[in-house]
Amino acid sequence: MGYLYLALSTALITVWALCYKFAVRYKCDLLGVNFWLYVGSTIVVAAYFYTTGCKWSNAAAILGVVSGVACFVSTVAFFYHIRTGVLAVSWTVIGLALGFPVLASIFVWHENPSLKQIIGLVLIPIAFVLCNPGKEKETSK
Repeated sequence: MGYLYLALSTALITVWALCYKFAVRYKCDLLGVNFWLYVGSTIVVAAYFYTTGCKWSNAAAILGVVSGVACFVSTVAFFYHIRTGVLAVSWTVIGLALGFPVLASIFVWHENPSLKQIIGLVLIPIAFVLCNPGKEKETSK
């Protein structure tokens, strides 16, 4: 079952990225596209709650709103950086989105990281060195 979710996640993230690519190609307002992405997501979640009869949780709703706002702002910032910065740096920084929760789980909740998590944390700074931040923009001027 895990592979099904992995495949579904990969397929849907690809569709998401293609939608942004079309939005850029047809010169759509990315802020508007991003806004409607989250409006659509909210409608899907509301429909899921309604059709499955799940109970409403205020804590989950608050966490969902905060997460949605954070994702909205991070997506807008990411696409702005892709237009103005070096793509390799943008994608490398996305790796930090995985590293910070792992670090929080270690230091805040005192969890023991797996070998994969340790390797991932070690590779993040190495990726920054390898992507050579900022050098490509300087040479293209």
